[in-house]
Amino acid sequence: MTNQPGGREAALAAGARLIARGGVLDDQLDGLAAGACAMTGATSAVVYLFDGDNGILVAAGSAGLGEHAMPPSEPLTVGSGADGDPAARAVRGRHSEIVAITADMTSALAGRSGGILAMGIVPLVTEDATGSQEVQGLLVAGLPTMPDDPAATLADLDAIGDLAAAAVRSARLEQALVERSDWYDRVAHTDPLTGLANRRTFDRMLELELARAGRQGSPVSVALFDIDGLAAISAGLGADVGDDILRRVAATLADSVRLVDTVARYGGDEFVVLAPGSAGRAVAQRVVDAVAHLDLANGAGSITLSAGVVRFPDDGANAEELLIAAGEALSAAKATAPGTISGRS
Repeated sequence: MTNQPGGREAALAAGARLIARGGVLDDQLDGLAAGACAMTGATSAVVYLFDGDNGILVAAGSAGLGEHAMPPSEPLTVGSGADGDPAARAVRGRHSEIVAITADMTSALAGRSGGILAMGIVPLVTEDATGSQEVQGLLVAGLPTMPDDPAATLADLDAIGDLAAAAVRSARLEQALVERSDWYDRVAHTDPLTGLANRRTFDRMLELELARAGRQGSPVSVALFDIDGLAAISAGLGADVGDDILRRVAATLADSVRLVDTVARYGGDEFVVLAPGSAGRAVAQRVVDAVAHLDLANGAGSITLSAGVVRFPDDGANAEELLIAAGEALSAAKATAPGTISGRS
């Protein structure tokens, strides 16, 4: 089996350009699989990603499988008993090899492509500054015959494998950064106990909604809620009971408001709902009624909410005035009786 002159250099250069350009990982791996075929004369190649947590290989890129052939759709399990399994040997031992296809060996590893008599199997290994190695995946090339110079063929596959390993590691690092950024964003905008929006997020949403309402000349309602007697319940039954009540009330609030409404934990035992339009009183009543059906865990009574409802622009021309008015309406409600709603009808 011989390759065209310059095929190795051209394939490596094309692979390097793929990595440098970045983009979709599957497209990069397709191109690198094609490079493996060009360099070695392989009829097909499949690049797998290794999921170390679950011990499986998942096909992510391929070349040379034909119009109707597809890479294996089911993940391949990499067991601990690696003696008879070339994929497991490669992953566990980080060892490249060329193996002959035998009667009892499935050709699924190389993409179920016909005419394969041997497979070149190369682990995709990366190494950090400390020398610690990690297997990112596996490159499997389907060969039409056993090569005359197996060492040279493995060297070519190893070169492509290094590029593929770098591409996979880069994609995984990028994904990890995105996930961490999303996590920080959630932490910055949500209340950790209840999962609702926090005060900072609510204040921003209120400013945006008031600006929109001001342009359109439409009203905006704000309903401020307080859990009646939560401090006494927490003192008598424990802080864990108080936290559980906060979570249950938060879930009920989220289920009771409209899709256009914003619900947030305002602080301590207070919650707030931003309701575009003039339906604030109706929203508040629905929330109060829903919470009234919640019972304390030990059957010591029910949970009640008091609420103060105000409306822009009648009760305040800006966010600060509106929240002050909502606080006053809530105080009036609590002074009346538990479960009372005070403010705009």
